[in-house]
Amino acid sequence: MSSTAAKFLCLIVSTTLAIVCTGTALAATTGGQAAVVAKLYKDFAWQALASQHDLFGDDVAHQGKTTLEQYFAPALADLLVKDAVCQIRSRGICNLDFDLLFDSQDPRVTDLEVSTASPGRVAVVYKDPVDGKATRIEFDVARVAGQWKIADIIYSRPDRVSLKRILSRQHP
Repeated sequence: MSSTAAKFLCLIVSTTLAIVCTGTALAATTGGQAAVVAKLYKDFAWQALASQHDLFGDDVAHQGKTTLEQYFAPALADLLVKDAVCQIRSRGICNLDFDLLFDSQDPRVTDLEVSTASPGRVAVVYKDPVDGKATRIEFDVARVAGQWKIADIIYSRPDRVSLKRILSRQHP
């Protein structure tokens, strides 16, 4: 095995372990409103490591409504389903053209942390393993039928655009 391939394999294995261990620790230690965000990353953070849908399943944006409603408030789950249907119908991109968990088309992450930022707001911070740049994504959470659900995601772009706003745009 070439040294480049070995290094890449080590990077994948160490990143996978870091995300799984972090997700498990977060699920155990992060209570209340942050728990739903931690569980979302625990269940779908594999997207930053692999693109083999045949091994891991569909990414979070292409889950069925029942699965989406485990994490998202009904209005946001409906918008995600509508965008996925649009993508199938048009055989292309509709409103969502990036990985919603990482605000990236080609995510790669390390040192992922989930914390409560303020009442109704959960922050996720992670670093890019190549350049060390930190990214912060904020999740608006709300109680729905007695459980915390993600009502919106705010990305740390200059315009601080939200997932709900992106998914609400009219597409051809």
